[in-house]
Amino acid sequence: MGFKIYTKTEAMWIGSCRDSSEMPLSLKWCQSVKALGVHFSYDGEVSFQKNVYDKITEIKKQIHQWSWRGLSLFGKVSIIKSLLLPKLVYIFSILPPPSDFISQIQTIIYKFLWKGPDKIARRAAINSSDNGGLNITDMTPIKSLRLAWISKIFNPEPSPWKSYLRNLLKPYGGFFLFSLQL
Repeated sequence: MGFKIYTKTEAMWIGSCRDSSEMPLSLKWCQSVKALGVHFSYDGEVSFQKNVYDKITEIKKQIHQWSWRGLSLFGKVSIIKSLLLPKLVYIFSILPPPSDFISQIQTIIYKFLWKGPDKIARRAAINSSDNGGLNITDMTPIKSLRLAWISKIFNPEPSPWKSYLRNLLKPYGGFFLFSLQL
């Protein structure tokens, strides 16, 4: 079963129609599209480049803009929590992060925080300020952001993406997979 993904002026064949050469509707047919801020492509490297590594570039640019302002540690923590990390949350609620990405982004963020090498252990910085830490967000749970979709699956409101998911899971028992009790 094949589908088309449409954006304003571009479309991309997916599913069994992926290799279709048809060009209906006078649209520009392409190999990748951007929908709701996420780049989709047949090529996994292109997807990761546009969704992940471009985010690193954005974060580095923002760090450069803020690094000369003489912020306190708590000011930098505020920048990290309010401007830098939110760039990652949405994208990783949809796509899995590459294995090296978490450590790479942590290195960039902690280098900004300390203006060089770490001054205290990262675990200590994650602690709340009541416990002597800086209350920095722990980035290791980023890997689990996609688990939030499970609760959305069980929301009783109908949705086209649920129908598509149900169709994909049909050969494996449909949503029955999610109803198993351990």
